[in-house]
Amino acid sequence: MKKILFPLFILISCLLISCTNEKIEPSQLSGDLKALTEAIKKDSTNSELYFYRSQYYYDHKKIDLSLADILKAVQLNNQQPKYYVLLSDINFAQKETDLAEENLQKAIQMNPKFNEPRIKLAELYYIERMYDDCVKTIDDATKITPHNPTAYLIKAFCYKDLGDTLNYLKMLYLVKDQNPKELKAHLELGYYYQSKNDRQAIEHYQNALQLDPNNQELNYNLAQMYIAVGELEKGKEQYNIVLQISEKGTYAKHALYNLAYIYFVAQKYSETISFCSKAIALDPSFVEAYSLRGEAYEHTNDKVNARKDYEYCLQLHPNYQPAIDGLNSLK
Repeated sequence: MKKILFPLFILISCLLISCTNEKIEPSQLSGDLKALTEAIKKDSTNSELYFYRSQYYYDHKKIDLSLADILKAVQLNNQQPKYYVLLSDINFAQKETDLAEENLQKAIQMNPKFNEPRIKLAELYYIERMYDDCVKTIDDATKITPHNPTAYLIKAFCYKDLGDTLNYLKMLYLVKDQNPKELKAHLELGYYYQSKNDRQAIEHYQNALQLDPNNQELNYNLAQMYIAVGELEKGKEQYNIVLQISEKGTYAKHALYNLAYIYFVAQKYSETISFCSKAIALDPSFVEAYSLRGEAYEHTNDKVNARKDYEYCLQLHPNYQPAIDGLNSLK
């Protein structure tokens, strides 16, 4: 639901002087708790005011307060489908899935052409692994609104869980066609083709990055794909982008390690040592980085530091075979 936000000082001043020349719609107050509360004091029988305040509380994770207001809204007007949709959201947040389903069904019965409760019901069925019910509900929704990328995305996930790859991909491409800005569709297609080591993943990750350029996982996965298809320079550039986005964290540490490995394969051992050391600085228990650095030291004939890294690997992981092999080679 689109919320219209108005400047706070205008709302408050209007309330204080009791604007009589222009009626304020409850939706205009939806983003301001104080204004909604003041309006309810002036008009305690207006169900819409309680609905919007309930939505405000729900959005701010104040579930008990949200529940109290939506129940009051339903008490004042029990013929509004959108009230039951919000009530179902609250039910779900409270892990009352049966009540959530019941309230969504009520909303559908009140207005069979209102698709929001039907989409939420399909999502609920998917979460509950009721795949047949989910697919049927999606089919009902798309009969009413054929252009429905959210519905097809839920259906795609159903097919994915059912192992129906053909329909899974078909739904994802349909979502992408109907809404090119649906990030999850690009992501899923990228994940799928990456799992097959198929360079098509690159295109899908690039599309996703146009929508979310600072996503660490996306940039990291794209770097991995470049390496997988042999485009090493592009892979290195992409790992460096990961490091620009975040200097620390899981993706940063693995980007550093992967860069170290690329340089190791290229027999550039000083660069390998440098990147391994940066990865270790982020995670002092990064056993693979110690082991790779030990190998790099060994190739530069620095046996003292190689031994230290191999031995520290075994302190972290007593049966770590690469470190055992490294120590044996030093002997």
